[in-house]
Amino acid sequence: MRRIILATLLSHNSSAVWRLAMQKAIVFLAMLVLGWCLPGCSTTYTIKVNGYTDPGTQAQVRPGAFFCVMENQDAKNPLLDKEIKEKLNKLLLTHGCPVTTFEKADFYLFYKYGMGEPKSVVTTPDYYGGIGWGVGYGGGGWGWGGPAFYLGMPLTGYSSGVTPLYDRWLQLTVVEGPAYRIQKLSRPVWVGEAHSLGASSDLRTVLNFLLVANFKEFGKNTGKAVTKEINAQDPEAVSLTP
Repeated sequence: MRRIILATLLSHNSSAVWRLAMQKAIVFLAMLVLGWCLPGCSTTYTIKVNGYTDPGTQAQVRPGAFFCVMENQDAKNPLLDKEIKEKLNKLLLTHGCPVTTFEKADFYLFYKYGMGEPKSVVTTPDYYGGIGWGVGYGGGGWGWGGPAFYLGMPLTGYSSGVTPLYDRWLQLTVVEGPAYRIQKLSRPVWVGEAHSLGASSDLRTVLNFLLVANFKEFGKNTGKAVTKEINAQDPEAVSLTP
């Protein structure tokens, strides 16, 4: 009888130790999954960029050229416009283009920006999914029951709604310095257009990503609209955040 009681106690102790070890393993795996998922949950801006160059001019935008960013005389918000000008100066320096005075510039950089009227878009059903682990007891003892994946839909059925989407845009124009200084000719050397359609109407924030996307094709002829995916954690975009 003592042997049976001792064996039973040892069995219970082993099961308790095993369950504790499994719980620790499950917590560790859950932390790993969170580590994989959380970075992917940050906002990503999809931006279309079009770059144009003038084949009829010899002047080309190149690293080392001196730039002067011109003030936007038509700005509705002069303080926001001042922020954008400072960000353009920072990006020029980052991309190897020193910023100088009006009298010494090889090129002048003009800029425009804005946001179109919202367009209503019907949202898709709210599907959801997940991943999980579990432990259970069966005829052979305790065991690990995961991982498992699932996909579902709300019990109320399809969930739809109307979401307003805004066209956020930015245009950069580079003109030759000497011609503009002497003759006031503003013939473009390069024009870069960036558009992003999204739910955020906070143009002040979205402009950071439009600027970064435009500068990824700065001075280039893209030949067509190219797509840029700029994550909220992008180092250049983060550096432009006040």
